[in-house]
Amino acid sequence: MPDIFISYSRQDSEQAHLLTELLSSAGLSVWIDHSGIDAATSWSGEIVDAIDGCKAMIVMLSPNSIASRNVIKEVSLAAEQHKKILPLDVEPVELPRDLKYHLAGIQRAPISNIDAIIRALAKLGLEATGAPQAPKIVKEQSLLADGSSRLGKAGEMRKSLMVLPFEDLSPTGDNQWFVDGMASELVNTLSNVKSLKLIDWNTSSMLKNKKVRTIDLAKDFSVRYFIEGQVRKFGDQIKISITLLDIETGDHLWQDSLRGTMEDVFDIQEQVAKKVLAGLDLILTKKEEAIVKKKPTENAEAYELYLKAQQYQARQTKRDIQRALALHEEAARLDPKFAMAFAGIAATCTAIYRVYDRQLTWLERADGAADKVREIEGETALYFWVMSHIALPRGNAESALRYAEQALERDPNYAAAYDALSFALQTLGRHKEAAQVLAEYVRLRENETGAHFTLLIALKELEQVQPSLSNDHTPSDYSEQLRAAAERATPIFERHIRLNPDDENARVQFANVLSMAGRDAEALAAAEKLSLVESLDGAALYNLACLYLKLHAQERGMEMLRAAIAKGFRNIEDFRSDPDLAPLRETPEFEALMKELEPTKIPINPRV
Repeated sequence: MPDIFISYSRQDSEQAHLLTELLSSAGLSVWIDHSGIDAATSWSGEIVDAIDGCKAMIVMLSPNSIASRNVIKEVSLAAEQHKKILPLDVEPVELPRDLKYHLAGIQRAPISNIDAIIRALAKLGLEATGAPQAPKIVKEQSLLADGSSRLGKAGEMRKSLMVLPFEDLSPTGDNQWFVDGMASELVNTLSNVKSLKLIDWNTSSMLKNKKVRTIDLAKDFSVRYFIEGQVRKFGDQIKISITLLDIETGDHLWQDSLRGTMEDVFDIQEQVAKKVLAGLDLILTKKEEAIVKKKPTENAEAYELYLKAQQYQARQTKRDIQRALALHEEAARLDPKFAMAFAGIAATCTAIYRVYDRQLTWLERADGAADKVREIEGETALYFWVMSHIALPRGNAESALRYAEQALERDPNYAAAYDALSFALQTLGRHKEAAQVLAEYVRLRENETGAHFTLLIALKELEQVQPSLSNDHTPSDYSEQLRAAAERATPIFERHIRLNPDDENARVQFANVLSMAGRDAEALAAAEKLSLVESLDGAALYNLACLYLKLHAQERGMEMLRAAIAKGFRNIEDFRSDPDLAPLRETPEFEALMKELEPTKIPINPRV
């Protein structure tokens, strides 16, 4: 009879079987009910015999197992027979009374730390005869924009890493903005290390407040290494606890806690980045080391305001963008040498003008902020990206194009610059080049729904305007490219919505993706449900209008367009140029609506 009995809930079977494989590979004999104890209608004699014959029981603790009557019965029987019990946390839980009695005083270990489990079993008299060998979960490789894998020289050497959202342990519980900012800045720093394949922060942040197992994330995102963190901020005092986990082996490669005040925050960030890189056995180039050491500002209070502004800006509503602008301006006032704060001012002013308010003063304020970025750090990728975004709404797409190209000359991996370049190309009618640029953008942001959707929009426009292009492609070629890209984007959207069921904008985009993939019936059903959601913002309603028009529901499309305008959507350029709105153009109703919204002619700034 095997020495170790594993008690678990059927819902945790994947981790239970992985643990069994790890222990067995280390030479330990393990018994596990492969049918899942919760699936049984009654206790089987086989389970009772296995408990009778084992020397120790491992009980996997999770919300599922503590609610399982079978797990409680197994633990009770093992305790009555004076079996040695090792409780493992699948995730931290408060024990119910029935389990608390039997497990009182027994130290619990995390299931992710296989080395600690092996040591604990050794203390119970169960010695491993070898090192545990984990089954390969992921391969270190890079992905092409078309979704295929590439095991070239770069792909073989890059280590895949995801920084999970940090937990806010502040006594007041209201510092999540600061906690998210710390994690985001760590991602920004590590993203400059070429030997790392890092999941972008936009993707990682969607996991906030989600109970998702790292083993599932490893499979979903093809990631081997994870950073988990906890931040405690009380007044000026900060404590950051960081863990670097290798999901393939279950090892904690590095764990540490760092303390300090807000004045020490940049030194703490640098220490964390260096220790993570050391834990991954990565050696930095001199340029990468300089980036890790670079401080965005010397003013801790300005940095706090900047982090809070980033949180508001990400929400993309008019009110939140205005809040972000006020915080960026205050951060810039506190530190007139804080380039990123001025870039934030320029970005928020341009966003307000483009989507919500066509007063030229917004672009003038953006001009002034861009001048400050250049004055502080010169003509960097950040400066040229800002200038590209200002040039486009001023009607100078050629300048926007040049600025985006210059940003990429400074930093070929600057993902935002690819986005800016594609917008300029599309405005100039160079749709094929825009699609090619966006394929590279997707490669850099392969897990981000927004990147995929932007590429799909470009491919759709390419499909719609192709009769005016050269004859090197037949009409069906672009249609097939669009369908294939939509099919690749589908699992990305499905995963995102599964993790974020309340993300209404993503649900509207996904309905459009379904239509692009040729699944019109599903797209229409999704659109009808979404049209009843009163909380949809203007951008989401605009995308819904485009979908209805593609599905030949012109009346519903006009209805959604009016709703988008009522919610403050003011992107006049899209109204005039978007091929999706072609069925409405030249209708009296549409032209009357455009006449009401048409802004005065924008003067061209001589600098752009």
